[in-house]
Amino acid sequence: MNCPRCHKEIPNDASSCQACGFSFDDATRQLEPPTTPANKSRDQRSFTSFDSIDDARFVPGAMLAERYRIVGLLGKGGMGEVYRADDLKLGQPVALKFLPEHLLSDGAALARFHREVRVARQVSHRNVCRVYDIGEIDGRHFLSMEFIKGEELSSLVHRIGRLPGDKAIQIARQICAGLAAAHETGILHRDLKPANVMIDEHGNARITDFGLAGLEEEIRSEEIRAGTPAYMSPEQLAGEELTVRSDIYSLGLVLYELFTGKKAFEAPTLGELIDLRRSNTSPTTPTSINKNLDPVIEKLIDRCIQKDPSQRPSSALQVAAALPGGDPIAAALAAGETPSPEMVAAAPKEGALRPPVAMAMLATFFVMLTAVVLFGGRRQIYNFVPLEKSPEILRETARDIARRAGYSDATDSADWFVSNPDMLSYIAKNDQSSDRLEKMKTARPSAISFRYRQSPRYLETAGGKINTSEPPLMVSGMVNENLDTRGLLRLFVAVPKQVDDHAVTAPTEIDWSIFFSAAGLDQAEFRPTESAWTPLTAYDLRTAWEGAYAENPQMPIRIEAAAYHGKAVYFEIVHPWDRPDRDIAFQVPTGLKVLIPLIIALVSLAAIAGGLLTLKNMRLGRGDRRGAFRLAHFVFWVSVVNQTFGQSTHYVPTVFGFFIILMTIAWALLAAGFFWVVYMALEPFVRRRWPERIISWTRLLAGDFRDPMVGRDLLIGALFGLGLMLLGSLRFQIPVWLGHPPGVPFGVANVLLGAGSFLPFLGDRILFSLMVGLITLFVVLILSLVLRRDRLAFAIGWAIVVLVVFLSTGGSSVIDLILIAIGAAIFVFTPLWRYGLLSMVSLFFFIGLGDVPIITNFTAWYAIGFVMYLALLVALAVYGFYTSLAGQKPFGGKFLEE
Repeated sequence: MNCPRCHKEIPNDASSCQACGFSFDDATRQLEPPTTPANKSRDQRSFTSFDSIDDARFVPGAMLAERYRIVGLLGKGGMGEVYRADDLKLGQPVALKFLPEHLLSDGAALARFHREVRVARQVSHRNVCRVYDIGEIDGRHFLSMEFIKGEELSSLVHRIGRLPGDKAIQIARQICAGLAAAHETGILHRDLKPANVMIDEHGNARITDFGLAGLEEEIRSEEIRAGTPAYMSPEQLAGEELTVRSDIYSLGLVLYELFTGKKAFEAPTLGELIDLRRSNTSPTTPTSINKNLDPVIEKLIDRCIQKDPSQRPSSALQVAAALPGGDPIAAALAAGETPSPEMVAAAPKEGALRPPVAMAMLATFFVMLTAVVLFGGRRQIYNFVPLEKSPEILRETARDIARRAGYSDATDSADWFVSNPDMLSYIAKNDQSSDRLEKMKTARPSAISFRYRQSPRYLETAGGKINTSEPPLMVSGMVNENLDTRGLLRLFVAVPKQVDDHAVTAPTEIDWSIFFSAAGLDQAEFRPTESAWTPLTAYDLRTAWEGAYAENPQMPIRIEAAAYHGKAVYFEIVHPWDRPDRDIAFQVPTGLKVLIPLIIALVSLAAIAGGLLTLKNMRLGRGDRRGAFRLAHFVFWVSVVNQTFGQSTHYVPTVFGFFIILMTIAWALLAAGFFWVVYMALEPFVRRRWPERIISWTRLLAGDFRDPMVGRDLLIGALFGLGLMLLGSLRFQIPVWLGHPPGVPFGVANVLLGAGSFLPFLGDRILFSLMVGLITLFVVLILSLVLRRDRLAFAIGWAIVVLVVFLSTGGSSVIDLILIAIGAAIFVFTPLWRYGLLSMVSLFFFIGLGDVPIITNFTAWYAIGFVMYLALLVALAVYGFYTSLAGQKPFGGKFLEE
């Protein structure tokens, strides 16, 4: 005989089919209905010994594929039958879904069935029913999936009505999380409805039935209308292109039913339902059904079911974030996915400070700023150098010296300030008196020099940068001069004619009193000696003198001079600290021997790792491309302004001027590209691992300048920046309190030459703050990814910061190390750990105040840079204070009571 179920031949005396496990006795006992009046009227032809009472294809106990034992029928639908079964091989319950009989020969249905498995297996999330595998029995295709013990949301709502508010919000968030996980892989559900949401035994939502789901780019036009009309989006009903926002529309209808207990669209027949949907009729407002419904939820549902897809939320995570008490970051992490840049920017508007707190922070800022102005300048070189003469006066003095020396033909000129590190090192080593800094105010030469160059031709360099050796001294009539800040000559170099216009004669003595007078020296006080220093230019006469400054006879100086055909080409005052640089190979200081390789390693790490991570993120479609472009665009224009108006950039009306413009654009593009690569490499991982650390930064990039968190982090960065400046002043002052000589201030003299030089200085500071902030975060992130422990990564990052600062600032004592360690801890573990990237960038920007002359005499010629930067910092702090209040009145309400 043949099995009535699988039609395979079995022995006559067998009690069950060995192929499918069908039991004849059990089936007969279970399926024969009892004789009662209630069922006598039924069509007895529908009940046979081989048919299930619920018309199921398989009866309980049936064995399939020698692995699955049927427990019972769970339900039927247009796309299949679902059975509860036991997987005897793995020892776990599963659900088996079979195509209905009439679709077994439908190629399109089979294709969708296979696609359901392929699509659904890509989604692994706790709020999505997992799909395991696909199989076939006698031409019947089925898939095995996770068995969820629970109840359909549609059945639950029908049974008890709407859910309690808190529970409904919880279920809504879970549905959003599961749907977001599907969308993250590019999958559209296309049939989201309460019947496809299970509430498991623990009360959690699970999205099921991906029978109509598909990858967004693979959905064919003839499949667009497939779904349930009552929950279809308008574009799905119209057969138009489907997007994520199509599922958002269905999600809105599910939320409508979840919070009201009623369907949004109902009609007696399917035809009437479709007509109702196509008539653009709006459903009854949720609050008219549920009087206690939060208006925020009603507004959210209304946004989700907007007919125009562009008016709906862009993602399920945005819907979750908009629910009462919603947090997009928590929603993204609950979805098991990286929160998008939009989600980070749309995080709850936390960060608003209470008025008393904001007022206290602003008051603290002004107190600290006053302390910085009063005490911060004590460790700056500008306060120990006479700066009475402005650049215009020094420039004219240099030109007058050149004219008196016979070099008046000048077509082009350039000038700038530099510090004298050799002199400062000499003082630090040889003068251990407690007033050595006070001596610098009157000593000669000054620790800052004024460099001047002029030429009968344009000063042309490929990069537009002028210094003492660029362009080289190769043009007849070129002059290099070095004056101290009083306008006294320290060095004079000129290039003689290339071709003599008369016969060569014996060397001609010249009057050197012009140069002695320009140097503020009395030639009679110096005795002639044998020349030892060779000038760079041609000469036919060399001479030298020895002596000392009148005010400091203990320090010997030497004057070297040379002339060619009766015209001076060289005059230099040689001090004890001056070294013959042309004879000595460049020697890297001990600290720099460690610092330079460390910086190279960090930059190389950022470049190589950043490039690789950027390529990976681009390939995977990750990264805030819009934010990266905005950052790169901003950096490009800052770099252009910085290079164009930079003090060291020298434009000339020649072909070199064109090259300088090209170089300006090239450097700006390089800077923009560097920041773009670093940001694209860094941002996705930070957003995945530490999203809370870039919330305010992401909002600022998105243009939300009035966000309270942006203002709060700017103000916090300002406080910590000024705090670190005061800590630096303390590092300078403690040795004095302990009876040691005061530290000698080192560093390049960054004297601003007027309002015109403020823009490039500001550009430098912005780029530096951005670079240090991003690189520091990048290094700590790499350490965290490698070590898998955030605290250890931050600790190592702190140690790196201590090492870099100690070496770069010339640290030499235990006190230096302790104070640097404290400052690094404040920087790493407070702005970076607690508040994030924006506060760290703000910190470095406010520290920039230490790079301008901090003075109390605002009428000095060099005060303009300090005044402008000080005004900018105050404006930023006030702006941060104002925006951090989020509209609260500083002195309104119950301010005094709080």
